[in-house]
Amino acid sequence: MLNYAANGDTVSHMADVFLRWSLPFADEDDARWHSYGLYAYQRPRNAEILYIGKAAGRTILQRLRDPDKEALFDDLKRERGISAIRVIVAEVEATRRVTRELILDVESLLIHQIKPWGNVQSVARRDISRPGLTVVCKGLAWPLHERTFHDLKLD
Repeated sequence: MLNYAANGDTVSHMADVFLRWSLPFADEDDARWHSYGLYAYQRPRNAEILYIGKAAGRTILQRLRDPDKEALFDDLKRERGISAIRVIVAEVEATRRVTRELILDVESLLIHQIKPWGNVQSVARRDISRPGLTVVCKGLAWPLHERTFHDLKLD
């Protein structure tokens, strides 16, 4: 587990995964567009996370441009009046090797606990879990007050 002190506190907490969220970037040559990991869409001037996704096998830029995102963007405009989004990305730091399966588990945990508007398929039921997993979101781009997420162990 990784130790961290949240918000300057001297209390040390344990985490399996840190997600360091970066501010939006305009240059498509920025390496973060071409990386794998997690990304989120949020309202440009609002803390609401609208969608959380993973880029495992395809880069973040490829996922943003995938045809399957068109329906999400159309729904955001039609149902919520949102025509622009901000993309934030997470660099993954973990106590174990970062694998596609770990990224899937982290994505599932965040979707289940945050319940983004655009992740309707994963909010109600969670088929992927890793009991005992603790994920900490940090970085200036993370918009929510809640930063630590635990995958509860099942009895």
